[in-house]
Amino acid sequence: MLNAFLILFLFLGLGELIGYLTEIPVPGNILGMILIFIALKLKLIKLEWVKPASDTLLNYLVLFFIPFGVGLMSYFDFIKSYWIVLLVAGGVSTLITLYVTALIQQKLEKNDSVL
Repeated sequence: MLNAFLILFLFLGLGELIGYLTEIPVPGNILGMILIFIALKLKLIKLEWVKPASDTLLNYLVLFFIPFGVGLMSYFDFIKSYWIVLLVAGGVSTLITLYVTALIQQKLEKNDSVL
């Protein structure tokens, strides 16, 4: 399992380094996720290598939302004033994300069946 965490942190570090060197406005952890996705898709690394660490992190995923929830409370007055706008924006963006994700998934499944 230590190797799995090492691989995950290696990609996190790579993403942070690329973000720092290129100064693009994308967080390093997102770049790291894109890199590990590409590495998994191209079969440069095997899923079995990172699965133990990813399963462990998923078990504790709810803990990662606690700081977000606490920070959100500092904007309570803003949320109270604009809750309808925020709700509509959140709903619309969620539907768009689901639609685009479904399209990408269909294309990826179509490409996998050809191979």
